[in-house]
Amino acid sequence: MGTLFVDKLDPQSGTSLEIGSSGDTMTVPSGATLSIAGTINASSGTATGFGESNTPAFRVRSTAGQTVSNATWTKCEWNTEDKDTDSAFDLSNERFTVPSGKGGLYSFQWSIENNGKVSSNAVYQVILAKNGTNQTDLFSRQNPTTTGSYDVYNNGGGGIVLAAGDYVELFYYQNGGGTVTLEGNYRSWTGFKVTT
Repeated sequence: MGTLFVDKLDPQSGTSLEIGSSGDTMTVPSGATLSIAGTINASSGTATGFGESNTPAFRVRSTAGQTVSNATWTKCEWNTEDKDTDSAFDLSNERFTVPSGKGGLYSFQWSIENNGKVSSNAVYQVILAKNGTNQTDLFSRQNPTTTGSYDVYNNGGGGIVLAAGDYVELFYYQNGGGTVTLEGNYRSWTGFKVTT
């Protein structure tokens, strides 16, 4: 194998420069840098290793109903993990904890249904808590204005910056005057790291 020392490779005017042949692998070794000021076009191939991996990531849900008392913040319960890339979700404590070295911006989404709306102008809220403190900018709220017994759907989400060791939980609140039941099989929570 020989080494070619040059400062610049240019194709002939009006043509394209091809490097390697089918089956070859082009390598940028450790310690070297490939700087690109133009555009990478991977329309006819596959580009891998770019951007974030979006992990840790999890998706949990519950198959069982959960009772929520009147005017009480109640932590949402989960009994099924569909995904937990870093084993960072603890079903026994109903919380996600950021693993070591995984701090950054995280995105969370939730979908929860209760079956007991009765009073008009009652509120039905879901809020994300960080290290035991409710994050007032990360909540979803339903405020039906009519009376009657029907389901209330509460979907929401948002982003929050977390450090290693921080934990997050979801809480549900309602003040309809009695208890409501969060429906099993209609309750899920998803989260993933967006960037450092």
